[in-house]
Amino acid sequence: MTNRLGSSNPNRIPKITKTKSKKINLDKEKDIKSLIKHALKAQSNSKSKYSNFAVGCSLLCEDGTIIYGTNIESAVYPSTLCAERVAIYSALSQGYSNFKAIAIVSDNAAKPCGSCRQIIYEYLGDIPIYISDSKGSKHSTHIIKDLLPYPFG
Repeated sequence: MTNRLGSSNPNRIPKITKTKSKKINLDKEKDIKSLIKHALKAQSNSKSKYSNFAVGCSLLCEDGTIIYGTNIESAVYPSTLCAERVAIYSALSQGYSNFKAIAIVSDNAAKPCGSCRQIIYEYLGDIPIYISDSKGSKHSTHIIKDLLPYPFG
């Protein structure tokens, strides 16, 4: 018997198909704002019923694909994941390894936590990090060396 994916393995995960998105040239302010708008869309999917602090993230891959991430909380607090790590882990698990930029949004334009800074350092390298509030009206630009001057490893 096969499942709706055409596989007899009930645990088979469907391959995610790439959708063509508008190429983003980060030299233009409007394209940075576009990446931030994607992060705002991701933020709307936040599962933050314990903290009521929704965070959204959009990760721009080298080929123009945008991967979303949002914070997902659990009653068992250490099981909670930040939006940045959700996006990065999702991208890596889909086979992406080259990235151009990341945008992060929250109500107060919070910077990434220490764990996220370390993961950004290890997997994203020296790409622009755009941080905005939940209105998306203004943003700040950072690089990981400024946010994490003494990384592990």
